[in-house]
Amino acid sequence: MDEKNWFLVAAVEIALLMIAVSLLLSRPCHEVPLSLLGDLRVVYKPIDSPKDIEPLQGQAIPPIAYTSVIPFSDLDVKIKKKKFFDMMLPAILLSKHKLARLRQRILDCLNKEEPSEGERQWLKEQMKLFDAKNYKQLLRKTDDHPVSIILAQAALESGWGDSRFFAEGNNVFGVWSFDPEEPRVKAGVRSNGQEIYVKKYSSLIESVDDYFLTIARGPYRRFRLARQREEDPIRLISHLTRYSEQRGLYIQLLRNVIEKNNLQRFDSCYLDPRYIVREAGG
Repeated sequence: MDEKNWFLVAAVEIALLMIAVSLLLSRPCHEVPLSLLGDLRVVYKPIDSPKDIEPLQGQAIPPIAYTSVIPFSDLDVKIKKKKFFDMMLPAILLSKHKLARLRQRILDCLNKEEPSEGERQWLKEQMKLFDAKNYKQLLRKTDDHPVSIILAQAALESGWGDSRFFAEGNNVFGVWSFDPEEPRVKAGVRSNGQEIYVKKYSSLIESVDDYFLTIARGPYRRFRLARQREEDPIRLISHLTRYSEQRGLYIQLLRNVIEKNNLQRFDSCYLDPRYIVREAGG
């Protein structure tokens, strides 16, 4: 093959490779095969000022785990919302990634003809953790749902990052604490004469992890069933009436946040594959 033809063939091969890569990266996060996600090089970072929040562009999101937050009350509304999304999106995608890998491990164990004693014990632990009565229910409880819904709930529950629980405890969703042995923050109010506490997390990822557990173990069976067959966030949120005492009003608020801020644009985001840590020789 002469030099001219060699360069032509090489150019065609490179072009085909670029097309393949672009098609892969344009897929939503939940459609990326688990085998391609691998282990991630997570960037842990505190926030001392809004400037510390990395601005996000495009669909490929770097896996940044913010370990501290600050209130956004002094920021312009438009800037506040942008900073809030930039801060929360990596945490949500990382938590979804962890949940997906956990679910895959469950499937791997269940697909074995003879799981080991250690694997059977691990499955029992997951059944207890997710409050599942059988393996079918465990798989349903370890499913996930669109980013837009989680972002909308995070915005409402944290007051767009202005709540004290958010600033002091990385508590995005206002989850209560009933265990005096765990890290927590005093709410400053009482319920039936008892002091209320909310959980304190080491990072935003941990807060989102606990949110998924809340959805898995709480009275959201209709929502868990619906998300197995439905991807439209507007239809899905109708099954979250029990998440708030506001009931129907809460659903309307979620819908407003999703639609007015075009949150569905984030449903196709995925973790940046450049942060995948590949094994030696891989």
